[in-house]
Amino acid sequence: MVLLADPGNDTLAVTVGQSAASLRAAMPLDQPNHAQLTLTRLPLAWLQGVLAAAWPEGRLGGGRADGNIALDLLDDGVRATGDLAIGAAGFDSRSGAVAGQALGLSARVGFDSTGDGTRIDVDGRVRGGELLLGSLYAKLPSRPARLDVQARLRHGRVEIQRLRYDDGDALALNGSLALDADGNLTALDLDRFDAHLPAAYARYGQGWLAAMGYPDLRTAGRLGGSVALRDGEPVRLQLRASAVDVVDAQGRIALGGLDGGIDWEARAARPPTTLAWRDIRLYRVPLGAGQMRLQGRDGQLQTVAPVQVPLLQGTLDLQSLALRPAASAPGRVALSLAVAGVDMPALCRALGWPEFQGKLGGAIPSLRYVDDRVELAGGLSLNVFDGFVDVTDLSVQHPFGDVPVLDADIALRDIDLEKLTGVFDVGKITGRMDGRIAGLKLLQWSPVAFDAELHADRGGRISQRAVKSLTEIGGGGFVAGLQARVLKLFDSFGYRRIGLSCVLRDNVCRMGGVDSGNDGYTIVEGRGLPYIKVVGHQQQVDWPVLVARVKAAASGSAPVIQ
Repeated sequence: MVLLADPGNDTLAVTVGQSAASLRAAMPLDQPNHAQLTLTRLPLAWLQGVLAAAWPEGRLGGGRADGNIALDLLDDGVRATGDLAIGAAGFDSRSGAVAGQALGLSARVGFDSTGDGTRIDVDGRVRGGELLLGSLYAKLPSRPARLDVQARLRHGRVEIQRLRYDDGDALALNGSLALDADGNLTALDLDRFDAHLPAAYARYGQGWLAAMGYPDLRTAGRLGGSVALRDGEPVRLQLRASAVDVVDAQGRIALGGLDGGIDWEARAARPPTTLAWRDIRLYRVPLGAGQMRLQGRDGQLQTVAPVQVPLLQGTLDLQSLALRPAASAPGRVALSLAVAGVDMPALCRALGWPEFQGKLGGAIPSLRYVDDRVELAGGLSLNVFDGFVDVTDLSVQHPFGDVPVLDADIALRDIDLEKLTGVFDVGKITGRMDGRIAGLKLLQWSPVAFDAELHADRGGRISQRAVKSLTEIGGGGFVAGLQARVLKLFDSFGYRRIGLSCVLRDNVCRMGGVDSGNDGYTIVEGRGLPYIKVVGHQQQVDWPVLVARVKAAASGSAPVIQ
């Protein structure tokens, strides 16, 4: 420490230094509460005591500061102004909700703790590093970005009363925000924001969207508007999109060529707007171009007229859509829609399923989005294999998350077995089939539970290949009036009944057929000559084993009758 008095200038100068770092304070003798500070490569950690007075929850890490500060020590607090340059700065709050790392700042700064709380003003440029404010995470650009902030800290809360930021080719915004003592965003008013994609997504949106389950998006276009939130709920939402593309790398959703806007306020009616798109993909299912007219009214954003969108040679008719952004979760989204004439072969190709003929049609009179769960009232009816597959009580939890969960009940009516078996290459069966799959539950689109039963009670014929396939699936064999090697002489057999059931629980399938006994269950009950009977002997089968049997049967590798 160096202490130097200059009576001629009525000044007392104190210099504290360590290596290349120093802090010099020049204090007029006639103004003992005032000091002119000169900082030279000063470690920010030296200022922890000053920070604690203004922000008790804050902690300083690495970084150095240079600058000139005018400091006044007053009876009711501290007031300081000056020019400051900070490099490689690090800080955080005790809760971890507010943090910064490797930040650079060159700005005119102000600090005033004489009023209610502490006021901080920053007007300059920020460069590099990472910043966390509650759920908002940013990777700041390596070149300087304009920053103008007026903030107040009191009782652990952070109120940014003025926020102006301009990152040139990525993001510009004006507004204000507030965080509570736990770092939760309690208020946000962005009077204007203008985001250029993909730069804005990479620097400011990727971390936030990753926390919502979208870690990797490809983006393009321009998005702007204004947003206001209170206690986490929106009160104003105005968006303008220009040639916006968003593609999820995991294939859950893709949006191309979004243009137009939306205009909504919680307590005011707004004029209608138009939102148009070039194409949409939901889990690889493509929707064609379309547009909708939307109007904000009575707290909801709703379609002005029905919307029709091409869907795989058919149509999706969105009859109504209403969003209540400020409502509680159960009432936030409601819509009704219908699909007609959707080409099933095209749908199967899009989903990677075996291709089969038919059309998909049905109506959903009511769909709700509840706590990240889509619930459908009514049902879907698929006209396939000259019969019907009816899907009811369908719901999907976390539909676009990492672990979606689907629940549904399915009924099969009057399915043409010849058309069905022709698709799956398991041999040929004629006749009609009915059945059900109750309590179906898919986890990440793979079955984990169901109660399924399929039966054909009106008779027909079954090929030798189909007999082998059912034998493989049931893990059983033949009981017949003729020896097995004689059966090889016949291409097909008559049957009276076919039945197969599976109750899946805890990765084990409890198997059954048209009837059961101590020695197994009957899958195929023959009729006429040559008479056959296919019996399954394994009533408890591990689900992976059963899946492997079905795949083996479909691939033609089932056992050959000797």
